[in-house]
Amino acid sequence: MLEGESEFIGKGKCTVMSVDEAKKESRVYGPKSKDFDDKVAEKQDAQFCDLMVVTFGWKVQKDGSRKLVSKLPNGKILFPDRSEENTHIECGIPYVCLVFERKDKLDEQGNVIEKGREAFAKIIAEDYSPKIYVLPSRMVSVVYRTKSGKLVKKIPAQNTFAERMMEAIQILEEELGEANAKIIFRKNQIPT
Repeated sequence: MLEGESEFIGKGKCTVMSVDEAKKESRVYGPKSKDFDDKVAEKQDAQFCDLMVVTFGWKVQKDGSRKLVSKLPNGKILFPDRSEENTHIECGIPYVCLVFERKDKLDEQGNVIEKGREAFAKIIAEDYSPKIYVLPSRMVSVVYRTKSGKLVKKIPAQNTFAERMMEAIQILEEELGEANAKIIFRKNQIPT
């Protein structure tokens, strides 16, 4: 695999869902639920109307440049819409998106003249992922929401940083069965 190319291309849960299903999938509750609805209403139009969870990755082009892409189950290549800032999209992170698929061009008899091979996505929100916080003191905490929306915070109580990190990962892997998590180093968030 070339440097900068992503193994995450085509790994999204690219099935169309309702707004309620998307909020449940992303575990959006309370005041954030209205913000989610407002963002969908703002970005939705006649073309961009299918809600999906999409994961983008960098694909190295023949000329050496890179493009953020994903792939739909029907084989269409999915690009972020031009209205999206690529600098804010992270590879391997699932996003709830409004998707527009180009349709096949047909002649008067209904025969395919040109196959629609691409699709475009407008990002609504980052899909839910549990978080592991690493404090400057090297203490570790795990924060996640259950499927019912209950917020859970756990602090691994091991002797070394490595053991605390392993316990945090085991909590997410074994107790939750989550496919991914975000690790946030608090000392790197503090402006210098």
